[in-house]
Amino acid sequence: MSGAGPRVSIGMPVYNGERFIREALDSIVQQTFRDWELIISDNASSDGTAEICREYMKRDDRIRYHRNERNVGLARNFDRTVELSSGEYFKLANADDTSGPTLIDMCVEVLDRHPEVVLCYGRTTLIDEAGRPFGLFEDRLDLRQPRAVDRFRLAMARTRLINILQGVIRRDALRCTGLLGAYMGSDMVLVAELALYGQFYELPEQLFFRRMHKEAFSSLTVARQRAFVDPDAQGRWYFYVWRHHGELLRAVWRARLPVSEKAALTCALLRRGVMARGELVRELVQGLGVFRDGR
Repeated sequence: MSGAGPRVSIGMPVYNGERFIREALDSIVQQTFRDWELIISDNASSDGTAEICREYMKRDDRIRYHRNERNVGLARNFDRTVELSSGEYFKLANADDTSGPTLIDMCVEVLDRHPEVVLCYGRTTLIDEAGRPFGLFEDRLDLRQPRAVDRFRLAMARTRLINILQGVIRRDALRCTGLLGAYMGSDMVLVAELALYGQFYELPEQLFFRRMHKEAFSSLTVARQRAFVDPDAQGRWYFYVWRHHGELLRAVWRARLPVSEKAALTCALLRRGVMARGELVRELVQGLGVFRDGR
């Protein structure tokens, strides 16, 4: 690590991750790119996560371990790793996924060479609990369009599994966004917002390995996902579609864009809202019913 600090900050938010975290940590330590710091933010785990992390921290002084006094939820825990970071670039590393040893090296090379690119990522291989590959996932988010309007629309249309956040991102651009909000699907909003700040570059190599298992976030019930994202929100009625539209609109007006582009994007979001009017009305009716019954 240079005296000026690391070039890449890696954030690992974790909660009760003892089952797979060793593999995740090994995949970081084995990266061919060496100028990094790893910030682990432990969300008050009750298993052996802390002991494993401290073991790795003793072995490698680039690893920093922080523990929250209480579980603050997935979103706030991710945001904390960004707040604690100091590198030029930032990479998310989930505690149950792994990366190929050249991922950071190849992504940094692209970002150094192409200032117009804000995020570089490798293609995704899906693996099972034992780490065996069983399929490829096409993210389809290689967004080299020069106009922010076009990138934003494509990001909204194509984002499904949020694999690309485990690429390498310009930290300055990431800190201009709203990061992850404490609501469902805020990672999708973050991807769309990042597209306002620059291009996305997909490497052709399979460099990210996403583990699909029964305790993975994507496998949980909606109720458990909500509790995972924000433990303080349990029992509240959640306006998913309304929140998404509102947060996307906030992202547009927060971005450093000409007013003409913001207006074009606002019109696109309004059209999107009209197309989703059935869902919006349904949420209002259901929410009013919950409010009336609660009274």
